[in-house]
Amino acid sequence: SGVEEFKLGTERFWFNGFSNTLSITNRTMKPLGSIRYNKSLDDGSLSSVSSIRTTEVGLKTRFAYQEAFVAGEFDRISLGTEYPILELNMGFGLKDVFGGDYNYTKVALSVSDNIKLGTFGRTEVKAQAGKYFGTLPFTLLEIHNGNETYFFDNAAFNLMNFFEFISDEYASLMMTHHFEGFFLNKIPLMRKLKWREVVTGRAVVGSLQDKNKAVLELPNNMYELTGPYAEAAVGIENIFKIIRVDALWRLTYLDHPDIAKFGIRATFEIQF
Repeated sequence: SGVEEFKLGTERFWFNGFSNTLSITNRTMKPLGSIRYNKSLDDGSLSSVSSIRTTEVGLKTRFAYQEAFVAGEFDRISLGTEYPILELNMGFGLKDVFGGDYNYTKVALSVSDNIKLGTFGRTEVKAQAGKYFGTLPFTLLEIHNGNETYFFDNAAFNLMNFFEFISDEYASLMMTHHFEGFFLNKIPLMRKLKWREVVTGRAVVGSLQDKNKAVLELPNNMYELTGPYAEAAVGIENIFKIIRVDALWRLTYLDHPDIAKFGIRATFEIQF
């Protein structure tokens, strides 16, 4: 879909680690390429929808106890915290305000943490759950973040196709364990290279109500989650201090067309 968006927002830091962001967004979506916004009529025929517009008020609440920052002239860069980070995102769709087509409420809660395990390394964990309230077309629901490129995306399911799965209620878990050389340091050559082993597991479950499926026809090769989607990866990081390479396996929904059951992905990252 093509998206035209106008957004205005403000952020307030109440005290160290606790902030709110208030925004208002007007967004217009139009179908592009093979995607069509088709609505089923009572006589069984299809009616094409040329565009969808929303006006949404968003409120983000973030709590990261004892989070450290580096402050610039216009922004702040987080250096992280030893404690879990909580984020609550809420969005309220306003029908007939600046041309908005739908009333709705969406809520997403996430918890992320970096758990240090001494000589065994550290584990990054992010759990998220969300729900949409209202009757909405697929374009406004949770289209789970896939990745069809050759670059590893820390925020995506890297063997899930773009626009493959959609939900109006969902929960996901992403875990990455950095062994920090626990195994490779026992091999003299590997210890000299300072390569580090890493393993990743990701899964998501969700559901899609019939009332939302009836608003617009789902595009071909877009599915609801009837069971968990899961994938796993094993990789090496700190290659030349900036490169990470992962071998990935898709564990579920292996019968879907045009998917990759196995893949190699790379990314650039700086290790401290």
